[in-house]
Amino acid sequence: MQGWYNIHKSINVIHHINKMKNKNHMIISIDAEKAFDKIQRPFLIQTLSNVGIVGSYLDIIKAIYERPTANIILNGHKLKTFPLRTGTRQGCPLSPLLFNIVLEVLATAIRHEEKIKGIQIGKEEVKLSLFADDMILYIENPKDSIKNLLDLINEFGKVAGDKHFH
Repeated sequence: MQGWYNIHKSINVIHHINKMKNKNHMIISIDAEKAFDKIQRPFLIQTLSNVGIVGSYLDIIKAIYERPTANIILNGHKLKTFPLRTGTRQGCPLSPLLFNIVLEVLATAIRHEEKIKGIQIGKEEVKLSLFADDMILYIENPKDSIKNLLDLINEFGKVAGDKHFH
């Protein structure tokens, strides 16, 4: 349902832009699919705590994510266990949900950054839409806003992940 909402929202923004005389606008789609592998675990745990996931729920997530290990089975023989340094175990059903919470940190920063101008439609400023690991940004005056957006994404990468996040 959210995907259709984002498509509808994008069509409305494009329709609005086409009516405007000053068409100094841009729509950007960012696919953050691989970014979860770069999120550092302390940032993940702190973010979850900040949004109110505490107590036994947070303890369970810590148990799963703080020191994950993996094994390889080769020709029916289990090899020595080794630690996973980044990312998650393949197929972990929690990963997409946790990543959405972490991605919301970046989305909130973008929404509140006054130097990144969204598209004004009536009284509402439309800046972005999120769906799973996709972020759609609606940017006015891209020459200035894009630099500020990239600065914010780079800063988020430094805080949340590592130098390879962005």
